[in-house]
Amino acid sequence: MLLLLNLFVWAALDTLHAETGSELRLDGLYGWSFYLLMALFGCGLVARAYCRQADTRSLLIPALSVSPYVLILFWLLSDVSQVETRPGLELVAAVLYLILLGVRVIQAAYTTARAKAVVVAIVLIIAAPLMLRSLDLDTRLWLTDDVDEEQAEDNSGAEALLYDQPARLVASVEHMAPRDPAAANVFYLGFAGDGEQSIFKREALFAETVFAEHFSSDDRALELINDNDDRDSYPIASVSGLQQSLKLIASRMDPEQDVLVLMLTSHGSQDGLAVVNGTLPLSQLDPAELRQALDEAGIKWRVIVVSACYSGVFLDALKGDDTLVITAADASHSSFGCDDDRDLTYFGEAFLKDSMPTTRTLEEAFRKASALIQQRETSEHKIRSNPQMSVGAPMHDKLMGLEAGPVHRKGNVTTVLNR
Repeated sequence: MLLLLNLFVWAALDTLHAETGSELRLDGLYGWSFYLLMALFGCGLVARAYCRQADTRSLLIPALSVSPYVLILFWLLSDVSQVETRPGLELVAAVLYLILLGVRVIQAAYTTARAKAVVVAIVLIIAAPLMLRSLDLDTRLWLTDDVDEEQAEDNSGAEALLYDQPARLVASVEHMAPRDPAAANVFYLGFAGDGEQSIFKREALFAETVFAEHFSSDDRALELINDNDDRDSYPIASVSGLQQSLKLIASRMDPEQDVLVLMLTSHGSQDGLAVVNGTLPLSQLDPAELRQALDEAGIKWRVIVVSACYSGVFLDALKGDDTLVITAADASHSSFGCDDDRDLTYFGEAFLKDSMPTTRTLEEAFRKASALIQQRETSEHKIRSNPQMSVGAPMHDKLMGLEAGPVHRKGNVTTVLNR
């Protein structure tokens, strides 16, 4: 009954503060359910800290009894202009008030407030604002159509953007340096599939520089990059864009001599590679579709690197006599390090940054990177990602001819991460 009373008070306050034209949406119940479970867990911790035999229910009753008053007080104070202009002071006052209230609740539940239970309650109360801010779950029942309008505005230019992509790809490929007829040439195509996080963009651009130094290839590169905040600097990464790019690059290659390096980086699943750019209607990239696109383009010699979780699903579909395939994980495990505060993923750092500049061949770089990743995952107690490699015998011989020079040094590779 006390829980229902609290939910009623919350619903009533939310209704009173609803904007004109709002509609009832029950999605907010999810947020409240999660916060209630966290509160129940917190009460359980305080009860166990009091003593092992303490009844959590005895603590819930006084806590739920005072909650309606706290909800009403905080909700009304949030409308006071003096409070709104001093958020820091408001937070400190609220935490101090809740600490005093927490001590009284413990006393009401168990007669006395033992030090251990009080300390646990204080820690939980201080941590609560940080948790609420990090989770940021929407608990509103009444919402306007602002979100739908924002999505409509975001999609208003989608048709023109997608229509413009073929011309942008043609222009980008035309700006590539002409191939050197005296030797086998290496062309690079980068694909950063997820525009929600900029780490994939950084990894694709860094890979371009690393492969350029490794193969002594310059100005024969094309980047397809999804970036929610920048759709102008590069052509967007889409399945259709990838298909067209492969055909355009193939038209500039000698199919019997030249090699394509294809770097794919994004989130991944057992169905393939994530392709996301805001609310643009983009299809995901599956392994069979990529193999078909490469075959239709007529590109014979292929170096394909897939940096994503479950990227091993691409191995069977892409491997062949004339292909080197490297994946950041096998088909059943995640890879790691795609947090946006990093420059590169764990695989990108180990393979592109720590191994390729100091080894003669891609196969050596893969073996070194695999060992580095295994050591890191073991030290961090993570489940092994198990990077994979498949290379056909003809492709092995082909790369031996291209990589016969001295060990490649870092040069200006590291400067890319500081751009």
